[in-house]
Amino acid sequence: MAYQMTVTLTDQEYWVLAAEAARRGQPLETILHDLIRHLPSASSEKRPVTERELAEKLYHEGKLASLATKRPLSQEELEERERLIQQLTEGKPASEMIIEDRGPY
Repeated sequence: MAYQMTVTLTDQEYWVLAAEAARRGQPLETILHDLIRHLPSASSEKRPVTERELAEKLYHEGKLASLATKRPLSQEELEERERLIQQLTEGKPASEMIIEDRGPY
């Protein structure tokens, strides 16, 4: 679909447009079309950021070490997680150590 309209310009507006067209070696209409293409469109209106977009942004900023995927963990990855859990949960819980450090009341 195409629309046709008449635009009234002041002498100064016309000469600015004509000078730019001459500088580029293009018709006035081409310059106007280029200007319109650089205007924000309705499709670029603000919309809520999806969880995935937020995660990707944080990942690129270095605030996330990796991006989550929907694939299940391999057996090796499951075993590594279990090993880390066992390693990190050895010994007393921090709450017990704090109570012991307080000493008797």
